[in-house]
Amino acid sequence: MSRDGCVAALFVAVLTASMAWAGGPRFVLAPPEETVQGGTIAVLDLYLHNHSGDAMVYEFPTVMSLRIETDRTTLSADADLVDPDLSPRMQIPGRGFAKRQYALALPVFAAGAVRIVPETLEANSLTLWVERAPPETWGGQQIPLDEGPTMVQSFIDKLSVYRPMYFLFGVVPGLEQSKFQFSFQYRLFNPGGFLAQQAPWIGGFHLGYTQRAIWDLKDESIPFEDTSYMPELFYLVPKIDLQMDRVSAFGIQSGVQHESNGEGGDDSRSTNYLYIQPILGIHLAGPYHLKVAPKVFTIFANEDETNPDLVDYIGYVNLEVGIFDPNGLAFNTHSLWASEGPTIQLDLTYPMNRLLGKSLNLYLQAQYFSGYAQTLINYNVRQNAFRLGVAIVR
Repeated sequence: MSRDGCVAALFVAVLTASMAWAGGPRFVLAPPEETVQGGTIAVLDLYLHNHSGDAMVYEFPTVMSLRIETDRTTLSADADLVDPDLSPRMQIPGRGFAKRQYALALPVFAAGAVRIVPETLEANSLTLWVERAPPETWGGQQIPLDEGPTMVQSFIDKLSVYRPMYFLFGVVPGLEQSKFQFSFQYRLFNPGGFLAQQAPWIGGFHLGYTQRAIWDLKDESIPFEDTSYMPELFYLVPKIDLQMDRVSAFGIQSGVQHESNGEGGDDSRSTNYLYIQPILGIHLAGPYHLKVAPKVFTIFANEDETNPDLVDYIGYVNLEVGIFDPNGLAFNTHSLWASEGPTIQLDLTYPMNRLLGKSLNLYLQAQYFSGYAQTLINYNVRQNAFRLGVAIVR
């Protein structure tokens, strides 16, 4: 069977098995056969399935309005019907399908995972892998300020989010326990470069940086109670195939992390961690997944003058367990056990774009913390706090 026949048969089978709607045309949008490049034409296949037993006549639109979403930019574009000399009006037999092709001009700055979302047809969205256009093709084209080699250094695509990023207002005991965190990671070696081609394993090395602060918004001068600076070097194996049903993800991360509050004298606190963390994802039902990620660590080169007994309050294991819908509600927990008592953090998040018509790219977040070492300055003081706020990464 030809490629078109295979794709068509697949989409017809999926639609026939899953559709429980009545009336009106329904479409399936299929990606190009070949990888495309920024600044070129992507030819998309649009399938229309006639789910009824009677023949139908449908006139395909000559222009299909789409939304193109890159990592940093969203824009609208039109895809034109290929072979406009052919009549867009087609007769589709009962239980049959028809296909037409549309040409979409990709912006020159499109690269990596690019999402294509139909705006005027009830069709599925697509994620295309788009190769970066060579620099010589950028000349003479106006581009967004945050895109392209003329405005952004060329290694920016190796920078990505790392740990959760949020801003939370203290509720209990109050605003003096407000908290924020931001975090990013950077891939050191280009997977397509010479070294990684000779030794592919080096592509797993990353630099990470996380900064977390407790902010006293109640005090007149709104000071920071304490800030933790956490640079690290880690190695990530993102996929280990366990060949097991329901296992949706499995990988291992290991690294060395420094943590300091950046103070001097009696207020100085610092330590270092060596850790390994397997990360397992299990599909539960529907959109819900279970995440289990025990982080086993030990400390070394600890600042014994100011926090000599830190391990008595943090132990050696941070167990992360979460249940989440990638596009909906997520509940995540961190638990530590130590000789001085347990520590637990609970986070509940929900995407705001499901509440406000996709208008705001934030999560609502509620967080409860009870335990030790939320900050290094008070690592041996048990603290309890409840916070509400927003997150951009959860």
